[in-house]
Amino acid sequence: MCFDAYQVRVDPHIDPALRQDLEGLAEHFADLNTLEAQFIENLVPWIEFERPPNPGHAAIADFLITKAVVAGLSSNYDKLIERRAWDYGADFCGSLNGDEATACSHAQSPFLKFHGCSHRDRRSTVWAPSQLNDPIISDRIASSRVWMEANLRQKDLLVVGFWSDWNYLNQIVGGAIQGIAPLSITVIDLSEGADLEQKAPDLWALAHQPQVTFSHVQESGADALDELRRAFSENYLRQVLAAGRAAFEAVAGIACDPAWLNVAALDSESLYDWRRDAEGVPNGRPATTKRPGDGDVLGCFHLLLRRAGAVQRPQGYTLHGLSIRVINGAGCVLNSLAERFIEAPAASSADVFVAVGATDLGLPGHVVRPGTVGSIMRPAAGGQWLTFEQAQAELGV
Repeated sequence: MCFDAYQVRVDPHIDPALRQDLEGLAEHFADLNTLEAQFIENLVPWIEFERPPNPGHAAIADFLITKAVVAGLSSNYDKLIERRAWDYGADFCGSLNGDEATACSHAQSPFLKFHGCSHRDRRSTVWAPSQLNDPIISDRIASSRVWMEANLRQKDLLVVGFWSDWNYLNQIVGGAIQGIAPLSITVIDLSEGADLEQKAPDLWALAHQPQVTFSHVQESGADALDELRRAFSENYLRQVLAAGRAAFEAVAGIACDPAWLNVAALDSESLYDWRRDAEGVPNGRPATTKRPGDGDVLGCFHLLLRRAGAVQRPQGYTLHGLSIRVINGAGCVLNSLAERFIEAPAASSADVFVAVGATDLGLPGHVVRPGTVGSIMRPAAGGQWLTFEQAQAELGV
């Protein structure tokens, strides 16, 4: 696309061999000293980088927000991972060097974009080997290498797509990770092993060192990441249920049926909604924990519902014809929590919200009339809000 645009607009006699050689085309403009002004700013079709995120981007955003992974490293210019994190309501940012990665690590796991970013400092995105002599880019690479050696030593690496098709980028990444002594490397790539070895021989050699456990999964990166995220969410929710087992058996006076500890096979976004409710987080705010806190009371109420025959659905349960959401309300006043859960009219609501751990002081959370789901007036979470004890009596569980 870059070649065709330049050939039509400027130079019809440009070497046709460059049409299939993006690296060579970028070097052509670097030689003309017009790489930034003409190639990056006017020929690169940046609109092509703007598209809806896929489930793989959502999984990475989720893992970084919750710090389920130590860090994410990307050679992509696009901001699809950032966009998905913003959609979840996170104050999320990508990093262009090691210093930025360190600065943001208190709020999220760093997301280091060592190839540059379409959203931040577009003119310094990397397209050609000669750019490695640019002080801004060379400083970023040096800073990133120091950060990687300090933070990724002896970690398990999950590589989605086998690095890059560009030789110079393979050299950058390969040099940066040579000193981190990974414990394992799992590569998700549809290519055959021989193709991966030919594409990046140094990195292939690193993955096959005797002390490194290597796995190659021939699957779509987006599909594999979504599968991993579902497993992560299911494990999180099983921990919530298991935490309530002892309390349930004490309250109910019977042994917990192992089937009640199972999590239904839901899609990733539905499981994410369940995790948000387990954290006490409304739609529009991200889940931020990689494992549940002390949830014995929360898990106990889930098990009481399951014993009563409640059926798990994408957001909560159905029981006696009612839709029910179970919210972690630990330390909250009931009406204040209900006010926090004023969600957009299109958001999934429920007939009953059980705020486990919340206290009902009998005070209104606000003076705005409730509204109804789907109306212009935003609904006050749509349904009836009850404490653990109130819900036990109301629902007969």
